[in-house]
Amino acid sequence: MLWLEVLVSYYGISKLTIAKMAGVEENDIDRLLVNPPEKVEIEVKYKIAVTVMELRFWIKDCELPI
Repeated sequence: MLWLEVLVSYYGISKLTIAKMAGVEENDIDRLLVNPPEKVEIEVKYKIAVTVMELRFWIKDCELPI
C-alpha cells in the first residue's frame, strides 16, 4: 500500500482520519501497513483502497502544476 504510506508520512494525514473516512478501525490501517496484504480481510482492504484513491486524486487536483 504505497499510497497509504505516502498519505500518512508525506502528506501527514493521520491514520485515524483515513480509518474514519474508510469506515474501518485505526488498527486495521496499522495491520495493513505492517502485515502482508493477505493477512487483512478483503472488505477492509477494499474500503481502505477506495479511500486512499479518493484522497490521492483529491490531493492531485489541489496541487499546483509544475
